Amino acid sequence: MLVIIVLAAVVGVMLAVFLWFYFYSRTLAWGHSETRQAVLRMLVVVGPIFGVHFAKPRPEPPTISTPGRDPEPVVPGVVLPPDADR
Repeated sequence: MLVIIVLAAVVGVMLAVFLWFYFYSRTLAWGHSETRQAVLRMLVVVGPIFGVHFAKPRPEPPTISTPGRDPEPVVPGVVLPPDADR
């Protein structure tokens, strides 16, 4: 009976630690931490042993954008209905 209580306590503590880390890992503090960077570096080193390889993200394709059209000059005294500009 004592073993069941101890194992239930251990599982409860493990669940609490997992939930704490899960919510902490979604914060900005974790995103910029040295611990996160160290863990990622270690995974990049150890991963290939188990067949996991780090794939660098593809660069974003270059795009060309041009400025928008110049607005048409407003003629004084002419009032257009609201839907006329479409």
